[in-house]
Amino acid sequence: MNNLKNQRAVLVETETDFSNYIELPNNNPLAIVDVELKIVYCNEAFKSNFGLGIGEEISKMNSNPEFVYLVKGFNESHYKNISVDITLSFENDTLVKNYFVRIERVFIKLQQYFVLSIESLEQRNKLENKINSIHNALDQGNFPLMILDNDKKITYVSKTFEIVLNRDLENIFNKQIDEVLSDYLNLAELDDLKNSLNNYTPWKKLVCFYKKAPAEYWEFKLNPVYENEFEKPNFILFANNLTEHINQTIAIERSEKKQKLIIDNISDLLLIVEKVGNFALFENANDNFCKSFGLDKNKIYSLKIDDFIPQNLSKEIYEAIFILTTKNVSFHEFIYKHFDNHEFNCKVTSVPESGSNLTYFIITLKDITEEIRYREQLKKAYHKEMQLNKMKSDFLANMSHEIRTPFNAVVGFSEIIDESIESGETEILRELMNSMKEVLGRALNLFTNIIEVSQIESGEIELEKVDLNCNHIIRNLSKKFEEDIQKKDIDFILELSNDDCVIEVDWVKFEKIVSSLLDNAIKYTDKGYVYVGSRIENKFVVIVIEDSGVGIEQSQIERLLKPFTQEIEGYTRPFEGAGLGLTIAYKLTQLMDGKFEIKSEKNKGTRIILTFPLSS
Repeated sequence: MNNLKNQRAVLVETETDFSNYIELPNNNPLAIVDVELKIVYCNEAFKSNFGLGIGEEISKMNSNPEFVYLVKGFNESHYKNISVDITLSFENDTLVKNYFVRIERVFIKLQQYFVLSIESLEQRNKLENKINSIHNALDQGNFPLMILDNDKKITYVSKTFEIVLNRDLENIFNKQIDEVLSDYLNLAELDDLKNSLNNYTPWKKLVCFYKKAPAEYWEFKLNPVYENEFEKPNFILFANNLTEHINQTIAIERSEKKQKLIIDNISDLLLIVEKVGNFALFENANDNFCKSFGLDKNKIYSLKIDDFIPQNLSKEIYEAIFILTTKNVSFHEFIYKHFDNHEFNCKVTSVPESGSNLTYFIITLKDITEEIRYREQLKKAYHKEMQLNKMKSDFLANMSHEIRTPFNAVVGFSEIIDESIESGETEILRELMNSMKEVLGRALNLFTNIIEVSQIESGEIELEKVDLNCNHIIRNLSKKFEEDIQKKDIDFILELSNDDCVIEVDWVKFEKIVSSLLDNAIKYTDKGYVYVGSRIENKFVVIVIEDSGVGIEQSQIERLLKPFTQEIEGYTRPFEGAGLGLTIAYKLTQLMDGKFEIKSEKNKGTRIILTFPLSS
């Protein structure tokens, strides 16, 4: 605060150019504004807290509107200073923060300014809360505490200690500590306490209050506190309630032998409960159970199981206890799924305690997660084996058909050639040779595709990427398919971007992708159109190949991306092919950092979208 006054005095006595002033350290936020509420000076604390600088208006502080009106009203008043609490909100923070603002009127060279010194109410409240918390903890909290002066007289006692000793404050305050505790200590214990007081050494004693029902056990600890080395120390006496701990120890010792035999012979999760009325109370558990449920057995002794285990498990245990107590059965089992996805086979057994009416229930939880996973893996492996067998059968059927068909054609053409040579009809030989080339080309293309799929699947394929304009490739490939399009009497629509759609891909592999997709579009379209287009969108080249053909069932799309599959398998399928073209196009697109997307609807056509990054 003194730093703030010094800084303010310097500002008043100097000129109105504030840029040369040196800021004192550890200041609260401070700003000087003119009568128009514009900032003419602000320190670093103000800038960092409110994000405003010289020349900006204080209305931008995002405060409650009354603050600005108050400053304006202060300008027109005759007050020298004024203080106000304000609230501020921040763009990057959803919380609203409170501040205390003091506004002082100053004149520099006959010009009026306002000095705004700002203090965070949060810091002030923290300090006040801390003081109040300490006071409440000592005076009204549940912590038994006494303070003794260096004459061994009690100068402070908490309310809880009054309750522990069952004495009013007037019967404790300003009395000697040995006098106050004389009703609870024997002569030897009192002598021990006096020796500790006289020698300024710590003292500790477990005190039992038998007059209370039930009896309570409190541990008293006395420690000297030195303010300096030249004066006698004061003393602090505090107490810990060990009643629950001692009662637990007594109960555990009583049943330790019996429970130890049970616990030591069970490796699974183990919980022991006692039925009292309508509730099952915690009696004991092994370490595996406590670890799995994050429990401390010392803190849950005699508590209802509903308070510390999941509701679905406690519900099953209560149902099992009901069955065991109402029906003549020796045990009950159920399956419990833990929150960490582990599954347990739970077995509940009743164990009556001899010589009393008490009955304990032992719950064992055997982890069967791995067993279930193993069964699921066997089931998945079985289904996978069935799928592989089907794929093998489909593959053999497709390959036998695709390989046998061209070679049957070659044999047939060979016989026709022999007959033509013998009959001297040599005019059709050229046409037959062209047909043979086409058939053999189809067989060669099949073998090439099989090898390429094998290389892709094994990761042995090599890419030689170059920058190329995909429009040139698409245009050239479209010309190669003109004859096939004319034969089927379908419309061919080519819409390529006027911009250079340059992408970085393997030239040969990209041609393979577009060629396979065009071949499929034409093959599966008997009427309507085939569309090919390209465009640039957000630094990506988008290539669309669309047809109005037979389309694909939505459920079959993912399967058709696997090799050697067609929507209709077997010898009766209406279209030729080994089912490799779509697979190769899909996998090559992914290998060249492209995106392959299929949108199709049965009997309405198919739309394939290829997306590649635009080359820089």
